[in-house]
Amino acid sequence: MLGGVIAGRKGIRVGLLVSLLWLVASIVLADRSPRPWVQAVAVVTAGIAGTTLPDLDLLLPIGHRSALTHSLLPIVLALFATRWRPVAAGLAIGIGLHLAADSFPNAMRGYATVKLPVTGSIGATASYAWLGVQAVVASVTGAAMLAASLPLRIAMVAAAILTMIGIAYLFATDGGWPALAIYAGFGWLAVRPTARNR
Repeated sequence: MLGGVIAGRKGIRVGLLVSLLWLVASIVLADRSPRPWVQAVAVVTAGIAGTTLPDLDLLLPIGHRSALTHSLLPIVLALFATRWRPVAAGLAIGIGLHLAADSFPNAMRGYATVKLPVTGSIGATASYAWLGVQAVVASVTGAAMLAASLPLRIAMVAAAILTMIGIAYLFATDGGWPALAIYAGFGWLAVRPTARNR
C-alpha cells in the first residue's frame, strides 16, 4: 500500500514536471517567433500544460484545489507580456478543461473542495460555484484570446487540435465525462444556427 502511494506521488511529480516543460516550451516559442504557425504551436503546448498545471498545488504547501492555482490567476500572470498572449490563450483553455472536470468530483468534500489561503475550505456549494464559474470564464476567455491573437484559418486549426486534446483529456480524467457532455452541448448549440443558415 505504501509503495503504491509513493509511486503515485512520484507519478504526480513527473506529470507536473512535464506540464511545466510544456509551458516553458510555449513561452519560448511565443518569445522567439511572431510567425502565426509558431504562435499556434505555442497556443497548443500551453493548452496541454493548462490541463495539468492547476494541480501544481500538490507540490506546494497551499492545499489541493487551492484557489490560487484553480482559478484565472495563472492566466492573468501570462498576460503581463504582450508576446505571451498566445500562451495565455492556450493556458486559459487548458485550465478551463481542468476546472470543468474538477467541477464533477465523486463527492465535493475534504480533498475535493476549493481552499483559500489561511482560511481553508470554502465548502461544497461554494466550491461547485467557484470551479464552474472559473471553468466557463477560462474557456470563453481562452477562445476569445485565441481568435484575437491568430489569423482565422490558423486559429481554427489550433482550436481543432485543442478540441481533440480536450476530448482526450476529459475522456480519461475523473469528472471528465459530465464536463465533456456540457462542452459538446454548447459546441452543438454554437454550430447548429450556422448549419441551419446554409
